[in-house]
Amino acid sequence: MFEVWNKKTIERLSNVKKQQWFDVLNYRLEEDRDISLDDSELITKQKEIKDDYIKYLESCPYQDNFFKYYVFIEDDIIVSVCRINMINDRYILEGLQTHKDYFHKGYAMKLINHMMYDLKKEGITTIYSEVRTWNNVSHAFHHKLGFIQYGKENQNYLFQLDVNTSIRRQLFDTWASGYHHSVISSKKLGTYPFAGYSELKYRIFELITQYQKTSILDMGVGDGKMIMPLYQLGYTITGIDLSLNMIELAKSNMPNASFIHGEFHEAISLLNQCYDAIVFSYAIHHLTYHDQIDLLLSLNQYLHEEGMIIIGDVSTKTQHEMELLREKYIDIWDDEEYYPIESIYQQSELIKHYVISYVKINDVAAIFQFTKKLGIES
Repeated sequence: MFEVWNKKTIERLSNVKKQQWFDVLNYRLEEDRDISLDDSELITKQKEIKDDYIKYLESCPYQDNFFKYYVFIEDDIIVSVCRINMINDRYILEGLQTHKDYFHKGYAMKLINHMMYDLKKEGITTIYSEVRTWNNVSHAFHHKLGFIQYGKENQNYLFQLDVNTSIRRQLFDTWASGYHHSVISSKKLGTYPFAGYSELKYRIFELITQYQKTSILDMGVGDGKMIMPLYQLGYTITGIDLSLNMIELAKSNMPNASFIHGEFHEAISLLNQCYDAIVFSYAIHHLTYHDQIDLLLSLNQYLHEEGMIIIGDVSTKTQHEMELLREKYIDIWDDEEYYPIESIYQQSELIKHYVISYVKINDVAAIFQFTKKLGIES
């Protein structure tokens, strides 16, 4: 069970809840304060530590920078907690801890996932965190959560996390096991979003195999089944995906392929080669139109001469057509997606770097081909 403690909630907390909250945080606190376990006044000093912590919790309703405490409960026992404070107009994650009897059982991850939905509801898009440079365990956990390190200050590494990206990662991890079934079901029904899936897949293969191309970067590789036939033909595949669960499925389908786990911009910074083809199949729509254009421009440097980017997705030629499509499928439409629109691409800086072609498959799906222009610096 997940609980959110705001200022009013904390004012009404029972002594039992306060004790359970402290029990979560009461791990090696003596060591943190350089108190020996052989100290003759250990019990007195332990009580002082507890009193200090309880006083802090009770003071939260009166602190301007306190936002909320997040709590995960299992069998009526608090097992994981964290708080968000607002400092210099930034929402800071602090005090993330799991009870020592519940380590390595995934409770901190569950807590963070629930917290993200509450932050999204509050309109908060980014949270920040600081980790001591020597705390390797916390570094690894932050990366697992999707935090990106953006700097260093004194003895701390500075991290930030995009709330919407975190939620998408969670959704795709949950969806991973049933992803292929969802695609096939929509394809058979001939409805949004995967109507035309088979034709779209065929067109992608047709574009790639008509040239002597060998290396492919799949942006949003998913479970790998879209690109797997090219892998089976001997093409060198590198797959990027936000979901670790999806990557594990893709690895089982393409064991000799390479994979990068992460958000698109973060992942491409790890690339160290150029590709003959870069493919987005039902993936780029998770980015805003501004971010789509920015990403496509960034990818130019990772294309060989005359290399191409292929996008297969729900798409229309104009914004007006996209609105009509939305109205047609309004009962199942996802308003948090930004499906590719040809006119937006054609009116952007992309035309300086690519020759853009567009082929409509049906009212839902279309294929874009971005061919790299020669002699143009990225």
